[in-house]
Amino acid sequence: MQRAVVRRAWPALLLVAFAAVGFAAVYKQVRDGNDFPIYWQAARDVLAGRSPYLAGEGLHGYVYLPWFAWALVPLALLPLPAAAWCWYVVNLGCTWIAGRLLLASMRDAGVPTPPATIALAALPLAALFHDNLVLGQANLLELLLVALAVRGAVGGFPLGYAAALKMPAGVLVLPFVVRGRGRVVFGAVLGLLLALGVPLLAPGGVTRLGEWHAKVIAPAQAGTLQGSKIIDQSPQAALRRLVVAGPAFEEHSVNVAALDPATFAQVSRIVSLVFLAGYAVVWWFAPQRGSPRALLLDLALGCCAMVQLTGFTLKAQFVVLLLPAWLSAALAWERPQRTRRVALVVAGALFLLSQPGVVGRTASNWMLAYSSMTVATIILAKVLAWQRLTLPPSAAPAAVPAAGTTP
Repeated sequence: MQRAVVRRAWPALLLVAFAAVGFAAVYKQVRDGNDFPIYWQAARDVLAGRSPYLAGEGLHGYVYLPWFAWALVPLALLPLPAAAWCWYVVNLGCTWIAGRLLLASMRDAGVPTPPATIALAALPLAALFHDNLVLGQANLLELLLVALAVRGAVGGFPLGYAAALKMPAGVLVLPFVVRGRGRVVFGAVLGLLLALGVPLLAPGGVTRLGEWHAKVIAPAQAGTLQGSKIIDQSPQAALRRLVVAGPAFEEHSVNVAALDPATFAQVSRIVSLVFLAGYAVVWWFAPQRGSPRALLLDLALGCCAMVQLTGFTLKAQFVVLLLPAWLSAALAWERPQRTRRVALVVAGALFLLSQPGVVGRTASNWMLAYSSMTVATIILAKVLAWQRLTLPPSAAPAAVPAAGTTP
């Protein structure tokens, strides 16, 4: 009887919780103007023929490609509070669908998904999901596009749009290239070209693309895009905090050297190439390339690469690690793997200790200044790489459809 009451009450409690978060999210966005209000204003700008890119504002304004602003034009027709509510519901839907797609991909690959393991593996990322919902960021849409690509929906078309939304998602094409999945690669290229090309048909479209390049790409090439702020937890930003003079937060610095921006830009590129080379070695030379688990592990590694190969990877973008967290934990607890389990626990603890809601703002700032999330992601990627390199032949049942193919 009591269990029946709990089962009936649970959906209502969730609805109340989501509604409370929604009210807080809309209030915060309308009050502070971040992050969805920036997208909303950009959509209103392109609809009115104005540029959404303001010179000199750095990364505090709209930084996405023009297609995303055009995609949000329907919401730009609404008042900001109503549009923010709609976007909040969209983000909830993106999270729910992405989670179901990723779990289905794991089951199709023969990976167990016990509820307790899945819940505990997602726990270190919970605060990041909350941040995305409250700020109305685009990372949950990115997660959905990645999940669709992992699941193999509509060929590789969602992957092209994922790369057009956040360029590092393009790295997920590489495992498909290695396995000769031409249909997925073609779909990804087509999706990217459509996202880039269709907005060029609008008045001033070519000019808008040039403005985006000047605002985002040119500073990155000059080595001035990635600041040392702790919200950036990419390896490049972690290195910058250590080797470029400047505060990591407030007036606190952790640097041990003082490189100039041009020298740091060269060092940063080398770091990115080293990370990419490491992933490429695993994708090209790991055994059992025909196994469904093998491709799923390679895609999980690609998700790690998304937040490691380029700079300016903000904390909230790490929600894309949901598949790596779930997959690595499920495999580590499927068989006796004590060392890997300990490593995953350490990585999860580093994520949790990076959240101000858990340890307080001061402790969180110091953890992030020393790049706790960067280190945690490296540990997670190492566990996944080891699981991939030691994948047993028994993990490749021929009758199970592979991830990245339509069932």
